[in-house]
Amino acid sequence: MDDNTYECPNCGFVIYPETTHCPQCGQNMYPVEEPTPLIDEEATMVSWGKIMGVVLIGWLVASGIATVIHFIVAEFVAPPFIPDIAKIFLYLAGPLGALVGGYVCAGLARQNEKLLGGLVGVLSLFASILLATHWVRLKLAILFNPGILGVGLLIILAGVCGGWLYEKYSHREEWQEKWRVRGWEDLLYQELLRKVRFNGSTANRLIEYERDLDPQANRLKLIQNAIERWDRDNN
Repeated sequence: MDDNTYECPNCGFVIYPETTHCPQCGQNMYPVEEPTPLIDEEATMVSWGKIMGVVLIGWLVASGIATVIHFIVAEFVAPPFIPDIAKIFLYLAGPLGALVGGYVCAGLARQNEKLLGGLVGVLSLFASILLATHWVRLKLAILFNPGILGVGLLIILAGVCGGWLYEKYSHREEWQEKWRVRGWEDLLYQELLRKVRFNGSTANRLIEYERDLDPQANRLKLIQNAIERWDRDNN
């Protein structure tokens, strides 16, 4: 071997520098280093920006609803004389706003619904405290009053509940489709039972036979195939 040749590190075959692959074993003589995947910082920033944006929208909705309720009550009631019915509306303004704001935020984000709803509720606390200054002179003793603390907790829970409501009822179309399929299954199963003279064990054996033939098929398809096979075999 001269200075212009070298051995393949895999099989020892003598090759020339201009050879890119070993003729003997196909070893790549100049492997290209794959670039290490880098975290897409721009995409991460966009994702965080979206989350902050939807939380801000949810907070604006929550604060807006609470503010409107306070303004409506203020049209009929003037402090410091606040009737009990007015107090009920004022206490419920924050939780109601947080509930709607959390729902809106969850609908826009479509991820971590309850967490973001709770965050909207936490941010709504500041708006509720600010609105409360119109009715009473806030002091630490008032802020740490058990009733006020309970309302604050209710506001946060209302935000979480808003996110939960969206998470639970946002896929209503899928539920409706599942119920529709289940309804067809029941109807076809009754048809299959009628054909086998309401012998449940026979109907189930026919369905299991179709399952052995097509394990990937859903129950609706299996019942359809069982009915079709029964019709072919008995006609």
